[in-house]
Amino acid sequence: MTTILVGTDSSAAADLAVDHAARLARSVVDPGKAADPDRYLAHVAERFPGVPTSTRVEHGEAAERIVAVAQELNADTIVVGNRGTHGSWWRVRDSVPNLVLRHSPCSVFIVDTRRAQ
Repeated sequence: MTTILVGTDSSAAADLAVDHAARLARSVVDPGKAADPDRYLAHVAERFPGVPTSTRVEHGEAAERIVAVAQELNADTIVVGNRGTHGSWWRVRDSVPNLVLRHSPCSVFIVDTRRAQ
């Protein structure tokens, strides 16, 4: 089975990335963006009833956590939106999608989220 990791911050733009991950398997959320991360992730899982889904909340820099979870899960693909928030784990001026792309242990699918903004 293919494992797809979706990095999301619960924004409308990030939801496009979630929608593009039709085989959603894992999800990492930045808890600072969602009022109730557990509830948000439960809603994400409900949106894809035929897709095996597990969720979890991670704390820390988004790109760092997405890459770490991808390594831990031996993910085949990571899906993120192209308008992610900026982190400071590698370099402050880099966006989450760029950091994930550069440091990912697997393929990265970057969704164009401009229409959601």
